[in-house]
Amino acid sequence: MQQNTRENCNNTGREPATSESWWTESSFARPYVFALLLFAGLMLELIIHIYLHISVVYTQFFYLIVVITGLWYGKKAIWIALFFGVTQVSVSWIITGTVPYESFIRAGLLILVAAVVGSIVDQMILYRDALRNQYLELTVSKKAYETANKKLQLLSGITRHDILNQLTVLIGYLEMSRDTVTDPSQQGFLEKELAAAGNIRHQIEFTRDYDNIGVRAPEWHGVYAGIDAVCKNYKGLDLSYSIDINNLEIYADPMLEKIYANLINNSIMHGEHVTNIHFSYIRSGDGVTLIYEDNGTGIPEGNKEKIFRKGFGKNTGFGLFLSREILSITAMTIKETGIYGKGARFEISVPAESCRFTVTRDRN
Repeated sequence: MQQNTRENCNNTGREPATSESWWTESSFARPYVFALLLFAGLMLELIIHIYLHISVVYTQFFYLIVVITGLWYGKKAIWIALFFGVTQVSVSWIITGTVPYESFIRAGLLILVAAVVGSIVDQMILYRDALRNQYLELTVSKKAYETANKKLQLLSGITRHDILNQLTVLIGYLEMSRDTVTDPSQQGFLEKELAAAGNIRHQIEFTRDYDNIGVRAPEWHGVYAGIDAVCKNYKGLDLSYSIDINNLEIYADPMLEKIYANLINNSIMHGEHVTNIHFSYIRSGDGVTLIYEDNGTGIPEGNKEKIFRKGFGKNTGFGLFLSREILSITAMTIKETGIYGKGARFEISVPAESCRFTVTRDRN
């Protein structure tokens, strides 16, 4: 049997991060483990110091108790360190009748470790609480933004629909007037009015597409399937296409397929004699570069950047501008690198975090 898995473009082979360790996350086990460690520390004092009359004891175990207490209870660990420090000094005095300075040093180091660990943990808790509050505030703000955005989208859609309806009526009357007017000068004015009305319609339709950018969260798209679905819409034309892309997925705005369509429309409208288009990709650093090519006239050197400006071109001039805006949402870029006279070539740079490959593996 085969299993599909996904690997990022900059896959390092590392396993995904797991959850926090049980001793920092589980509040249920803390009192029991703490009591067990405290009991073990006391038994260590009683057996080694009092029963065996050994005045020197390895203090590493006490550091373990103090550090764990600091991780769980912050600066309260100082009381535990003070308890074990006083216990060591007292037991040394009971056994030997004197208090060696080493006992004070050990006690002081225990308290110092407890203070340092407790302070760090308390500060981390403050940062965690601050981040949690910021997250809650961002969540509330996000919901408010989404609600406001939906209302604006609704209002914009209703307004756009009403304007287009009135514009359709206006264009209809202008066409009727053009057909009935015989004065050539008046017909010229009517043609200009129709052209202006047509431009207004194109710009309003553009706002509909532009309003949809960023409305929904980006998602992973199968590149081959998306391109193939768009290309099938052009089957009636004398246009062949090829796709040399396998298993590649891109993290992008849901309007990604609009970019493929814009590139093809650009070739059809401006390529003059385009009969073939080709999609491929190359590795570029940790990411990939999607390549679109046609066999048309290409783009003059002076226009390679201008074609991405809003309003540039013979028609609406919105397609490539819209494509660049869609790509920028997930940090992708697009540029034209073809040779004029040999065809257009568009390169879409995809960063490592926005691409991955689906790998088919055999389970057996």
